[in-house]
Amino acid sequence: MSAQVDNFARPRAGLLAEDDLVRFNYRGQTIIGDAIRYYIYAHSEEDARRQLEEARISIEEITPHLGREQRRRKNFKREDLGALSLQLSDRVGSGESIAGAVLEIARATRHNLLREALMDVAIELRREGARPADAFRLRPDVFPRAFANMIGIGAKKGDISDVLTKYGESQLRTAENIARFKGALYYPATILTLASVIIGVMCYFVLPQMEEFYASLLPLSHGELPWMTGALLGLSRLMIGLPGLLALVCAIALGAYLVKWVKSVEGREAIERSSLNWPGVGALLRSFHAAYTVHLISILVGAGVTPSELLKETAESSMNVVYREQLTAIREAFQEGGLELQTAFAPYAFLFGDEFQAVIATGEKTGRLDTQLAGYARLLDNRVQETITRLSKLIEPLTLVCAGLIIGLVVIAAYLPLFTLIGQISAAR
Repeated sequence: MSAQVDNFARPRAGLLAEDDLVRFNYRGQTIIGDAIRYYIYAHSEEDARRQLEEARISIEEITPHLGREQRRRKNFKREDLGALSLQLSDRVGSGESIAGAVLEIARATRHNLLREALMDVAIELRREGARPADAFRLRPDVFPRAFANMIGIGAKKGDISDVLTKYGESQLRTAENIARFKGALYYPATILTLASVIIGVMCYFVLPQMEEFYASLLPLSHGELPWMTGALLGLSRLMIGLPGLLALVCAIALGAYLVKWVKSVEGREAIERSSLNWPGVGALLRSFHAAYTVHLISILVGAGVTPSELLKETAESSMNVVYREQLTAIREAFQEGGLELQTAFAPYAFLFGDEFQAVIATGEKTGRLDTQLAGYARLLDNRVQETITRLSKLIEPLTLVCAGLIIGLVVIAAYLPLFTLIGQISAAR
């Protein structure tokens, strides 16, 4: 937290004490006689009773919740930012001042981190001469730079509501695409993890017992184990022995190192650079980042921002280092060469799509560049969602087939000799 925020710690604490919401569990009946056991957030028990009575609920019992409802939420997600933008937009658009809107949202939200940050913003906005964008910049841990800049751009334009609406909708669409992509990975990850657990249990617990059993049957049957069974038993011995334990420790250490590296700046940038060229998903990721970038450009163009400034803002808000670098290069070329946007973007069809230059050309020709860009961004969003759906339909059966084959081969290798050796013993008798 910045030094400016620390200066507001004492008054904010007073506001929090005055406006803090508490969860109350209650039991009662609705107006039509249905028995319910729910909860409500209120400033006090009297406030809770008043709200319930106004909702025509007959209260039989009401108690403050003694659980962990007051725990701190540390993550402020993209969908939270989108929802906040739309709430602010609607309140400001209805004639409410931005200071009043921020304070009312802070009092109502159950997201503790957001509530604390909004209180800081509300206190700053009460100061004479304070600008909304500067107030939100006090909490960069919650509000990204692009969000504060959007508010500043909207204030200059004279319509914060319109800019916030477009920005909030773009953040929600981006969050939806991210959720779809993650959801497509959950199923195969779950299946493969389950298959790995099953194989590990067999190798550590089942196969050692099976090996002892086979050792007792081989002298009686005068037979041999199939090579596949021998290899499987050898793998089991290796896993439960010292080499296997050392390999497990090394694998855990390597996994921890990879996680740490991925979270580092160097690792994150390396993945961002290479992922755009990954087979199968590289085109999907390029469409995703292009959609996010074009959405921001369309908002800034609609707000009347100059091309040089919008390229700067978009570059700084980019989610991928390659897009950030190339947008910076486009801005430099635009400033030095006096180019049109379509010419400046022409060499970057790989990042923005083959149709992007025509979209810019049409927008510049008709004077409706923001509309053209917004339409193209929606097209890219739809393309991302369709691609994720196709990949999900392809990956899910392939994952089941792979997991089934691996588990099936392990089971066959482990149990097929059992029937063979027993048959040989029966024939020998």
